Amino acid sequence: MFGPLEHFWFKLFKITLLLKDLYSKTRLRKTLLVVQILIVSLLFLLDAFFFHGIFHSLTLNPVRKYRIAHCITGAPRTLYREEVYVAYQRQALNKLPGDLFIVLQMTSKTEMVHGTLIKSSPPRSYANALKYLSPRKIEWISVNNHLGAVKDTSGYAKWKRCLDHIEEAEKIDGLKYDFIVRSRPDLYIAKDLPSADILPKDRVLINPYYECLQHIPSGYNQRWTDIQPPCDKKNYGLSDLFAILPRGLAAPYMRVAYTSNLPKHICGSSAIYQECLIRAVLYKQNITFELWPFVVKIMRSADFCRHNSWNRFNSWC
Repeated sequence: MFGPLEHFWFKLFKITLLLKDLYSKTRLRKTLLVVQILIVSLLFLLDAFFFHGIFHSLTLNPVRKYRIAHCITGAPRTLYREEVYVAYQRQALNKLPGDLFIVLQMTSKTEMVHGTLIKSSPPRSYANALKYLSPRKIEWISVNNHLGAVKDTSGYAKWKRCLDHIEEAEKIDGLKYDFIVRSRPDLYIAKDLPSADILPKDRVLINPYYECLQHIPSGYNQRWTDIQPPCDKKNYGLSDLFAILPRGLAAPYMRVAYTSNLPKHICGSSAIYQECLIRAVLYKQNITFELWPFVVKIMRSADFCRHNSWNRFNSWC
């Protein structure tokens, strides 16, 4: 049996012979014959492509079912490393296609990171990374600018700034995004993100604390709560490395730096840590969170890795 394409060419061959015979009998003008052949060819081409599925199979950019906003914020640090920005493209943007919004914090020539003095790279060092990632919006924040937040030692204020850019894009497009993927510039995405089809819209998805784990399950077929509880069920915050947020639940999380009177007591002895703010704001807004087996690690600089006290659970060198 002929396939759709062979069937199309067979029809075209037959109609060409028919028109040629008609021309020889009636001596039609050559121009008229050419026009007829073009019209008939176009009709059969449309028939083959639309009714036999060839057009669909040749489509290079299928229509997206979900609108995804990717939000990367913070000091860029090791974003200039090819393995970092290529991994984000392959494991994040290719799996959850969408618009990328980047808010980067400029730093002094040196920066103190967890007790280690490291050299900072100038903005021009990140040109290749930004060109490769092609963000819809990029903004550089000046040194020590906390964007009006009273206390922002962990850079959470830039989350809201990124949300502002997302909301502006939604106004321009006339459509809201379905999910926001929140990350940081120096984060290495080691495992493909899940497809949008399996992302729940009634809870926030967060990576676990890796020092608490025995193993990380492959894929995303099981709920994390069925496999691994937090380190301490009473005394814990939530990791601020990475999250996937349903758009309808994103605002409280993204605006955490500007939310006062948070119930940090729910973190127990971990209330002193900044990560407690995330758990507290979700608790205050009655938003469910769930730990998913994302594999994301901070790509550290060589200066940082030479220090003996760096966290080998959430970082790579």
